[in-house]
Amino acid sequence: GDVYKRQVHGWGGQRAHLAVFVKPLVEAGYRVIAFDLPSHNESDPGALAPGRTTSTECADAIAAMIETHGPAHAVIAHSLGANSTVLAAAQGAPVGRLVFLAPMGEFPLYLDLFAARHGFGPRIRSGLQRRLETRIGMPLHETNMTHTGRRANYPPLLLIHDPDDPDSPCAASERVAAAWPGASLVTTRGLGRLAHYR
Repeated sequence: GDVYKRQVHGWGGQRAHLAVFVKPLVEAGYRVIAFDLPSHNESDPGALAPGRTTSTECADAIAAMIETHGPAHAVIAHSLGANSTVLAAAQGAPVGRLVFLAPMGEFPLYLDLFAARHGFGPRIRSGLQRRLETRIGMPLHETNMTHTGRRANYPPLLLIHDPDDPDSPCAASERVAAAWPGASLVTTRGLGRLAHYR
């Protein structure tokens, strides 16, 4: 039928990572479209190089898929795929409802985690942020879900996150849920150190 749900994987992922949703959604009467983001799995390389892409390039790919297949009833997205989905919605892509699994709600936070993990000092961290902002063509804080969600008129949102997620802090999803009108946050438990991917 014409009613469909789209699935968007996260950074370093592929469409098969969300395959668990396909059968139940098809049985519920939906058409499901899953695809690989630029420079991931079977997709073409992104503009930067094979194996490299940006959240804005991923947003453009999501918007192109929606333009090709028509407005989505809902989008299920993981991690960076969630961040890119909201960017696409802020640019006018009709995403319908949103279901985000362990989203990257506040991108500057991940830059802080990356810098800490690799021992970068403030100077290198600031330089990295400037380079990222040049590459994506916008200030990094404007990629935060609360900022882009406002530009997208806050579509209905369900967040699912595990407090033990070591790669995407659940606190960011809590802040998104508090600031996004009508959003719901469901937390999972007991997924261990691989919580981000489970």
